[in-house]
This record gives sequence, structure tokens and C-alpha cells, in this order.
Amino acid sequence: MDYYLIRKKFCELSGRYDLMNTDYTDNGADFFINAGQQRLDRMQDSGNMQAKYIQKVAAGTIKVYVAGLRSVRKVWAGNTTDGLIELSKADNIQYLRQEYQEQLSGVDQGTPAWYAPAIFRPFPDASTTTSLSGYYDIDDLILSTTPAHFTYAGVIIMPPPDEEYYVSVYGLFYSPTLSATLAGATWTQTKSFWSEVYPSILLKAGLYELESFYRNSEGAKDWDNALRVDVTGLDMDAADQESAEINQIGG
Repeated sequence: MDYYLIRKKFCELSGRYDLMNTDYTDNGADFFINAGQQRLDRMQDSGNMQAKYIQKVAAGTIKVYVAGLRSVRKVWAGNTTDGLIELSKADNIQYLRQEYQEQLSGVDQGTPAWYAPAIFRPFPDASTTTSLSGYYDIDDLILSTTPAHFTYAGVIIMPPPDEEYYVSVYGLFYSPTLSATLAGATWTQTKSFWSEVYPSILLKAGLYELESFYRNSEGAKDWDNALRVDVTGLDMDAADQESAEINQIGG
């Protein structure tokens, strides 16, 4: 469904025509609809919430960062020499620090074997490579405003690769932000799983956010109940797919 029509229907159902302009462009509606979409994403942990992000990293690069990542489930590394390798998950980034205590330039490079969810944020947030020059433990931080660390999640891989690798991060991701802009008579729109497949559920989620922001607890409760009925149905479909043709317990 075209997103500008979802926006229009949202304003009609809520009675908040002030949240769009007369040409159906946004005047506040997108905030609530996108908040609702993020809530739907968090209510789901299967199906189209799963994705695989692939990034080429140069030799010596240990951080892989990506926008929209909710949680990491598996990480692989691969190239034409070594094929595809599933990396083992370290308990945490502190474990990798214990195993590789030297300055990054002093760690022997090789085939990546481990990953850990990253901590990209320095403190203070405005810390830069220049301000921390000479300190060894900064290689896994994002020390600039471009990209901004709070925009990203990701992983650290070890040991540092000795050549170029593709790193594939499989996990749960947020849906792309929905928008629709008008230039002349032409709409430029983004799409998501929710807007294309389940626009009615997306509308309910947006209406829930609207009611909760305006502290209408009864209205929010009603939309939340309606949402949970829909999401339960999706969960049942996902469970059925995962269990199909499985007739024994794996050892």
C-alpha cells in the first residue's frame, strides 16, 4: 500500500487531520506511524524481522557497524581463500580484550574466529582520536561524529583479518523508516514489510502510539489489545513454519 495513503488513512481513523497537509504530505503523522512500526518490530523476533547484513572489511579491521540492528544471532566471515567460516561468540567484549590485550597493531592478524557484540560509544561522547592519541584501547570505538556512534550497533571480530573479508551479520533488524514526499505530482516513498504486507496492523500500531502520547489510557489499551490479537496470529504462522517437517528432537 502506498505510504502516503497509509498516512491519509491514519489521519482519517484518528480524526487528526492536522497531522497531514492538504496535499497529504506529512505534518506530524509520520512520527506516530514510525513509532508504531518500531513497536511492531520489537514484538516480533522471526520472519521478516530477521535479516543478514554483509560488509566488506579490510585487513586489520575489527569493527563491523550497521544501522538498524536490534540483536546479533550469528556472524560469518568469508573470502575466496577460506570459504565461509562461522565465528564463535565470545561471552562479551571484555573476554576478547583479555584474549587480545596488545595494541591492535601488535596483535597477530589471521583468519577471524571470534565475535562479540560491540560497545562503540566513548565517554565523553565527543571524544576524538586526537584527544585519545597514545591510548591503546580505542580501536573498537567510533571516535567521530560521522558516523555517530549512537546510530549504530554491530560486532567486533578477532583476530584482526589478515586480508580482505566479507563479514555477514545475521540477526534482528528494525524496518526502514517510512516517509513519502511530493515533488510536483510525483510521490517518492519508502516501503517496509509492514506497509506492504500488513498496512492495517501498522495503522493500529500508529494509533496506539498516538493515544499513548496523549495519555488516553483507555484508547491505548484498546489498540494494544487489537494489536496483540494480530501479532499472535503472525507468531502462530512463524511457529508453524519453523516446526514444519520436524518429527524428532535433535541431539
